[in-house]
Amino acid sequence: MPESFGDSEVSQEMIIATIGNQNNPAQVVEIVHLPEKELFLTRGISTHFNLKEIAVPQNLMLPAIQEMTGVVSYLLERIATADDFKLPFRYEPEFQVGESRFTLQESEDFMMLERGE
Repeated sequence: MPESFGDSEVSQEMIIATIGNQNNPAQVVEIVHLPEKELFLTRGISTHFNLKEIAVPQNLMLPAIQEMTGVVSYLLERIATADDFKLPFRYEPEFQVGESRFTLQESEDFMMLERGE
């Protein structure tokens, strides 16, 4: 099904993962592959939490799908916890998961996840 992505229409996508909130099963976020954009993009964060979706470059996701879905899951857990306690949430520009550091840079449409230094 075509989906709007910025100013263009996306016609080819594949859901590669679905992450559900254990405390609120209605809160489900998908990770969708957009090959023509060379991105993986979450779908559901804006719907459930009124925050920008998270994008992961294809060259970062493909070699480490398990690690990167774990990073997205980590972020979703923090977002959902803040929501459960009715606290405001904002994406941190730099954070660490395990031994790996990551950055989130805001763009007009989403938050771009990258590996940190």
